Amino acid sequence: MKTNKPSFLDKVKNIAKDTAAYLVDGARNVPKEEFIRRAGICDSCVHFIHNQSTCGICGCWMDVKAKWRKSKCPKDKW
Repeated sequence: MKTNKPSFLDKVKNIAKDTAAYLVDGARNVPKEEFIRRAGICDSCVHFIHNQSTCGICGCWMDVKAKWRKSKCPKDKW
């Protein structure tokens, strides 16, 4: 499945929103097991851009976003 990647401005907005939520939450991460579960879901997702480790929907770096407790998958997969 081919997806339209988010624009640069959309990426910046999404990353800023998630970073703000992360900081407001006290920069708390999920447990390692939850990160592994989330990363596995991303890795098998058709929207995941493997060579960039980014989400093709929101543009975020998933190896970072999947660690943040308040972050959500844009497709509600986690």
